[in-house]
Amino acid sequence: MADPGIIPLERAPSLGELALLQRAKALGFPVVPTWAVALEEEFYRLNNLPERIERLFAGVFGVRVDEERLLWAAEEAQRSVRESYLLPERAEAFLEAVKGRGPFVVRPLGGGPHPAPTPQEALFALKRLWAGAFRVEAILERHPRLLPPFIPYLVQEAGEVGEDPFFSLELSKALGERVVVFAHRGVVVRIEWEHGG
Repeated sequence: MADPGIIPLERAPSLGELALLQRAKALGFPVVPTWAVALEEEFYRLNNLPERIERLFAGVFGVRVDEERLLWAAEEAQRSVRESYLLPERAEAFLEAVKGRGPFVVRPLGGGPHPAPTPQEALFALKRLWAGAFRVEAILERHPRLLPPFIPYLVQEAGEVGEDPFFSLELSKALGERVVVFAHRGVVVRIEWEHGG
C-alpha cells in the first residue's frame, strides 16, 4: 500500500492546482510524474516543533515587535526545522516512490519551483522549504499565526520549466477558463489561473 503522505497525482486531493493538473491529464494533456507530499504536519508533531517554536517566539510580539529577538527566533526556528527528522519509514517511502527518477522540481502548492537533481536532494529540498516558512518576511506576513499552514508540496519529475503559450491556449479552451501553463520539454508541469485567479 502506498504511503498516505506521498500520493501520486491521480490519487491526490483535488484542490487548487492539483485539481487543474488532474483535469489536464484526464483531458489527454501530457503531465509530468507528480506526487503530492503531505508530511509536514506529522513532521512538526513528531519533532515537537509547535511547542519548541512557540517558546522561541515568546516575547517577540508585544505592543511593539522586538526586532532583535525576532531575527534570533527566526534563525533558531529555521535551524530547528532543518535539524529535525522525518520518520525513517516516511523518508524511505518517499525515496522508493521516486526511485530511478529525476531531475525534480519541488514546490509548495501554487509556489515556485526548487530544482533537485536526485531523489535525496528532493527530500532535502522539502526540508529547506519547510524551514523557509520561518524567514522573517514569511513570519510577519502570516502574523499573528506563528506556524505555517500545512499544505501539500509537489514533487515533480522535471527540469527547468517555462511558460508554454500553446498549452496555455489549448488547455484554456478545454477547461473553459483562462490558465497559464508551464512546461518542461513539452510536458505540463505547472498550471495557474490567469492573473492568479
